[in-house]
Amino acid sequence: MKRSEWSKYEKIINKGTMNVIVFASFVIIIAIVVTGGSNYAMVKRSLTEKLQKEDLVYILKSISTQVDARINRAKDTSLIIADSPDIIKWFNDGETDKQYEAMFLKQMTGLAKTFNYTVFFTDKKTGHYWTNSNLLTDTMSKDDPTDRWFFDAIRSDQKITLNIDHNKELNQTNLWVNTLMGNSHNPAGVAGVGVDLQDISTEFNHYKIGDKSNLWLVDTKGKISISEDVEQSGGKLSDYLPEDVYDKIMRDSAQNTIQPTIVNYADKTGRVDLIFQKLSSCDWVLVFQINRSETLGVLHSIMISTLVTIAVVLVLLLLVFYLVSSRIANPYKSAIQLNLELENEISERTAKISDQNTKIMESLHYAQTIQESILPGPDVWNKVLADNFVLWKPRDIVGGDFYWLKETKHGFILVLGDCTGHGVPGALMTMAVNSILNNIVVESDVISPALVIKELNRQLREALNKEMKDHSTDDGLEAGICYYENTGKLFFAGAKINFYVSSAERIAKYDGCRSGIGYIKSTFSSEFKDVELKVEPGDRFYLTTDGYLDQNGGLNDYSFGKSRFLEIITRTSSLSMREQGAYFERELTDYMGQAPQRDDITVVGFQIK
Repeated sequence: MKRSEWSKYEKIINKGTMNVIVFASFVIIIAIVVTGGSNYAMVKRSLTEKLQKEDLVYILKSISTQVDARINRAKDTSLIIADSPDIIKWFNDGETDKQYEAMFLKQMTGLAKTFNYTVFFTDKKTGHYWTNSNLLTDTMSKDDPTDRWFFDAIRSDQKITLNIDHNKELNQTNLWVNTLMGNSHNPAGVAGVGVDLQDISTEFNHYKIGDKSNLWLVDTKGKISISEDVEQSGGKLSDYLPEDVYDKIMRDSAQNTIQPTIVNYADKTGRVDLIFQKLSSCDWVLVFQINRSETLGVLHSIMISTLVTIAVVLVLLLLVFYLVSSRIANPYKSAIQLNLELENEISERTAKISDQNTKIMESLHYAQTIQESILPGPDVWNKVLADNFVLWKPRDIVGGDFYWLKETKHGFILVLGDCTGHGVPGALMTMAVNSILNNIVVESDVISPALVIKELNRQLREALNKEMKDHSTDDGLEAGICYYENTGKLFFAGAKINFYVSSAERIAKYDGCRSGIGYIKSTFSSEFKDVELKVEPGDRFYLTTDGYLDQNGGLNDYSFGKSRFLEIITRTSSLSMREQGAYFERELTDYMGQAPQRDDITVVGFQIK
């Protein structure tokens, strides 16, 4: 072929190649524009939906969880110190016992250091105001407006009241938990804790998006209690929101719903998204507000970066297409193959996990059968006792609660125990304790409840090697023990478990010792003796582990408590024991609602033949 002819064909080939490249470039550009435009619209819509349904909800739930946890811990601590029988007795005796005073001051200082709280107590009789920092600092006066909180709390009959104090000069926000001491209708005084919430205000800043978002904690009157902007704290929420939005927040929060609610509205800065939720720990409302332009501003930055990237990629793609268009690998096929391999691996691992879970559940149910086999059945209860009920609800199929009943030559002995731990560890402890009890009562013929507790403490400490100084665990149990002899006398001794007796005249409570059984520091002095009772016809007797009393629930997520427990005994005194047991279980289920079971639960009630 002549040179001129080759040049002619070469031009045709080059022209055809360029036409293909130009056409391919046009198709790619059209595809990028169409795809990019539709993707931009979808991403914008997705970002908006994600902001409203995920990001705002996540931010709100994250901070509400922190605030609820802080408030609930402060409430629990306040309840513990307010119901201290030693301090209530010291107040009722006129604050004269110096030994009690030393104990009282030590307890306040210890709690303050442990939780970084300000601890305070106020005596209703004397009006003395004690704190952990300055001890006796003030005397309450009805004529002093700053002391109004104390008299309002006394008159309210509410066990716990909350208020927030914000000091702009010191940039401090304090939550005060005011708790009535003892009986809410006739309290010995007011006690509680003060919690510095400034770290929560600082934490609010971490959740801000852009420069114009706002995060507020608002009380029932619309006052801003906490904000990341110090100038806004103590102000009114209505100053920062349209009237209809503010009214909706206050109206919806007053309906006791704790579900997040999302609204959006337009103001002079553009479209605004807002979410609010009532806290589960109190009546305050958490509100988060953000301008949509700030969230979509991220999208504009992404779009610009994407366009620059597309331009560079287009040039490189055309070059590669020109050089090696016939040799491009098929990435889609590789991706599908990799995806199938990953799916197979995930399926195999899922099957293994499911099989392991099935084996674990089978083992737990078998352990349940074993644990139930050591508990006395209905035939034993009905043989020994006239009428009775047992409410036994392990938290994790098996648990650390147990009951033990043996008939003796002259009566019977009943034990209710709560071992350390839940699930399988707790169940193993119950079996060990059951074996020791059989050895003490059946083999050694020890029937005095106090002596049984002392001997059980000794043998359990030996069994668990409590004398080893480097022992890493400290396990034991709480127990209540009753012994009845056919002469009509009943003897009781308890270790952190109380005994309740319902007679025609009243309901009496007999407290157990404050020491647990089997722990490294467990000791029982020679003064630890049985409580002797005379059994009268119609008397009813009750033992319960702390799982029933401490179960949280209700509108404010409080513990069930001893007061409700005693109210049930009084309210159902006309029912049979079995009907009463069903009532106990039904009341607890209704009170728990959606709250999970916190601990193993056991309640025993009986009458004596």
